[in-house]
Amino acid sequence: MKRKLILLLFATLLFGSAKTQIKNPVFQAPSKIANDYFRISPFNKDFSAFVQRLMTDPMLTDKTIHRKTDTSLFFLEGWYKSHRPFFFLPEKVKIILAEKELAKDSMDEINVIYLYQLVAYAPPGPDGAKDVINEYEKLSKKFKHQFDMSSVRELKTGEKKYGEVREFYDDNVYFQLLSLAWNTTEKGENLLAMTLRFLVYENTAVLPVTGLPVPSNRF
Repeated sequence: MKRKLILLLFATLLFGSAKTQIKNPVFQAPSKIANDYFRISPFNKDFSAFVQRLMTDPMLTDKTIHRKTDTSLFFLEGWYKSHRPFFFLPEKVKIILAEKELAKDSMDEINVIYLYQLVAYAPPGPDGAKDVINEYEKLSKKFKHQFDMSSVRELKTGEKKYGEVREFYDDNVYFQLLSLAWNTTEKGENLLAMTLRFLVYENTAVLPVTGLPVPSNRF
């Protein structure tokens, strides 16, 4: 009982009112990105309504859905043929909504976050690679002004660079809020990926704004 009370107090301090968190400046950038680039935003409706709309979206085809059970986490994947969120014209666009476990916290609890990912496939070849790189660089420059910090990681085999990942953080959130990446796969596919991360509390997509320094062991 005492442990449950501690967790309840912690959640209240961590999230405040989940329904009013959208007013927090930290929340505004992810919310706007979801509205601007994703067909359905998780931040402007009950989370259960968001999931239902995503699963039944008539524009989404070839869906794979694994519902959450006692032994597995939620996973949804589907394909858009006509969603065009970026300036280049992709051949196809994939959407993923998936739960991911984080390491146990100081109370020995396993935290679960959601990843909401958009992957656009440009045509193969040098022109397609140029499209995703240009879009990646443009968006990186745009989003750098909306978050407290960012870090860059190159994807390389030897001296050959085949992609890059940029992570965007806020000082008061312990995981990266947004990831942006471009990649040319071994099959020659040119990809641009955008990934949002959030928690779900009181049936609402939220961010754990704490006012505490960000831990050094961010995943």
